[in-house]
Amino acid sequence: MKNWSYGINNYYKTASISLETAPWHIFVIETITEFICDIIPPISLPNIKFRLRDKDSIEFNQSEWTTVKEWYGDLKQLFHSVIHIPISNFCWDRIVKKYIEVDYDKLKEMFYKKDKEFFDDCENDKI
Repeated sequence: MKNWSYGINNYYKTASISLETAPWHIFVIETITEFICDIIPPISLPNIKFRLRDKDSIEFNQSEWTTVKEWYGDLKQLFHSVIHIPISNFCWDRIVKKYIEVDYDKLKEMFYKKDKEFFDDCENDKI
């Protein structure tokens, strides 16, 4: 399966077209996981204590002990950090990406009619 998209930088007047290629099931897995992550409610987690083992985590937390609620926050954040991110990384590693640099004005000419609102918003956001 192929996924085409384009990107612009209206400040530097640069543009590119990108092509992502992967088996169809990789895109489906990523889309379903993202959808589930979006619909999970932010249910608070319990205050169950556990010991941190990683030295960086201990330094970040400033203690060896923490609670599930303090460390992960809620069910949505737990799902995102423990399930969604690893699955996304798995999928992204299998997607082959190719970028084609194109002239900004040429890309705008090609896609302006289809995505007029996007280009107009970009032009209004100039620094």
